[in-house]
Amino acid sequence: MGVRLRIAGGAVRPRFVPGAEEGDETVEEDGVRVFIARAILDANGGDVEIDVTPEHETLTVRPLGSGA
Repeated sequence: MGVRLRIAGGAVRPRFVPGAEEGDETVEEDGVRVFIARAILDANGGDVEIDVTPEHETLTVRPLGSGA
């Protein structure tokens, strides 16, 4: 079980899923598995940072090293 991040409706959306889909990148940290859809990686140059903005409870995805 893990969380899959995908693009839906023009935004990054999470969904609990039993496993990764073909092409997903899997990241595991502290026992949490996150599956990142290939479309997210392709749109951001391959390496991404994922953050949650607390004021809007929104997932933010940006190219790695681009800053906040």
